[in-house]
Amino acid sequence: MATLYAGGTAAQQQTSSVTDPAKGPYLRVVITWALLAATMILINFKLIATMRFGDPDDALRLLQVRDLLAGQSWFDVHQYRVAAPEGVPMHWSRLVDIPIAGMILLLRPLLGMAGAEQVTAVVIPLLTLLCAMALIGRLAARWFNDEVVALSGLMIGLSPPVLCQFTPLRIDHHGWQIVLALAALNGLHARDPRRGGLVIGLSLAALLAISIEGLPLTALFLGICVLRGLRHPASRFDWFSSAAGSLALGSAAIFLGTRGTYDLITHCDALSPVHLAMLGWVAAGAAALRLAAPRSLYGQIGALALIGAVSAAILFGVAPECRGGAFVMLDPLVKRYWYDGVQEGMPFWHTSPPLAAAILAGPLVGLIGALWIWRGTSDAQSRTLWCDHLLLLAGAWLIGLVVARASATALVFAAVPAAALILHGVYRLRSIAILPRLGGYVVVISLLAPGLPVVLTMAAASPLMANTKGGKLEKSVAGVTLGALSISQCRYDVAGRALDRLPAVDIFAPLDIGPDLIVRSHDRVVATGHHRGASGMHDVIAAFMAPADEAHALIRKRHAALVVVCPDIYEPAVYAARAPQGLMADLLRDRPPQWLQPVDIAPGSHIKFWRVVN
Repeated sequence: MATLYAGGTAAQQQTSSVTDPAKGPYLRVVITWALLAATMILINFKLIATMRFGDPDDALRLLQVRDLLAGQSWFDVHQYRVAAPEGVPMHWSRLVDIPIAGMILLLRPLLGMAGAEQVTAVVIPLLTLLCAMALIGRLAARWFNDEVVALSGLMIGLSPPVLCQFTPLRIDHHGWQIVLALAALNGLHARDPRRGGLVIGLSLAALLAISIEGLPLTALFLGICVLRGLRHPASRFDWFSSAAGSLALGSAAIFLGTRGTYDLITHCDALSPVHLAMLGWVAAGAAALRLAAPRSLYGQIGALALIGAVSAAILFGVAPECRGGAFVMLDPLVKRYWYDGVQEGMPFWHTSPPLAAAILAGPLVGLIGALWIWRGTSDAQSRTLWCDHLLLLAGAWLIGLVVARASATALVFAAVPAAALILHGVYRLRSIAILPRLGGYVVVISLLAPGLPVVLTMAAASPLMANTKGGKLEKSVAGVTLGALSISQCRYDVAGRALDRLPAVDIFAPLDIGPDLIVRSHDRVVATGHHRGASGMHDVIAAFMAPADEAHALIRKRHAALVVVCPDIYEPAVYAARAPQGLMADLLRDRPPQWLQPVDIAPGSHIKFWRVVN
């Protein structure tokens, strides 16, 4: 490992010129980032040109920022163009809106509003990617040479679960969650407990403000800080006290700064006063533990058990409904046909085989690398740091296996140890015969992109799996065949311009296209795929699966003047497959009921419109 390490005396002499932060590692990070950014812009150029968002959340995030710039209160995150007039109280944080709004304000005088939004939607995800790569590079540069730095950053580009959160137009919060988790990881690798704990606590405070889904990861970081106190009683639990205190204070400050006293109701899907009370108790307990410093191990464990038990009592005593998670109170119909179909929120085995392979095997390579580094490190403090990295990565891996979208955190935690292990293997391969070396390089490529062998296997097997309808693979839901689905041809930009020429109305549309319609027009929609608007979501799902008469009553209840459907996306196919006699099935067969009049509002958009006539 001497050729990789930048930590030992001999290795420092070998690599001092390339590990200078001002010269080697960060330059490699910027070069790697620039190559990835240029590649993603080229690949997504057509989508960028038409502002075609890959996820409805990105469209609604832009609308939220647009409303903020138009004068909506900083503390009011209602989306009033969904389920009007009351609107839907979003659970999103203003922290994510700050860079988007700031860049739009900066560019608007030069490019106009539309141009500023388009450039911002491209640049912000790429700058978020640069932040993530810089944090990975910083960690790699501390321990290894600049080749490991470069490969660690490149591994983001070879990991689809990670890279998809940084693609142009991906302006929602998931990329910032990864950045903040990496910032906390850098804090964990600090030598000074107060400074490291401060970084961990503040990073996790911002992470929780952005998404309450960060609670398991927060508990994992605090648990490792506790473990450091148990290992080294002389430290007086400095790590735990510093991290818990800064977490509690940072969370309270962010809550007051972004939410104020506008909404003090207990929510299970966002940071609420009950969570602040729980974090405050943990911080107080950690401070007391540090001051009391019980000498016996049993006393320490007893105090920690008390802190944990009271924390759970605060959360689940005040908010027992949160025991089942953020979505436990969803309407059964919405849960079955919306939430259970969101693959990124499901365990990894519900995802596609290549993605499942990346989620499963990617962190595993990092775990092996972290174990190898730990075993090969001589000084005690470094061994402790890598042992904790190993434990953190293992915990993040388990979280990612249960919730697929959380796997990106485990994959970035694995980047540095995986890169070090792979490069060590490459160095060893250089000294062996050519044929075994080629076989070794195949293994290396498989380690760099664990999903690649699965992709190649599926490509080879696809002719055998293809059906008789043109050789395309069919998709099914709950055993119901939906037919071959391809990339949608729907042009929401064309539809938006056409809708803007007409008076604003309420639109009854599938959940997934609602954000794209309202971000491009002045109209309103009944519902989008956001769980706090569950009442409207229920009515949309129920109407599209109901017979025409029942659907008519639900649509009139919502005062919708138009029914709008993109016919070639997944959601309408699900409704039609599960309810062959329902409204959506009739619309896809071009057999609308008498109370719907087909209108060609936006020629060329590939979107179907019907006017509600009575």
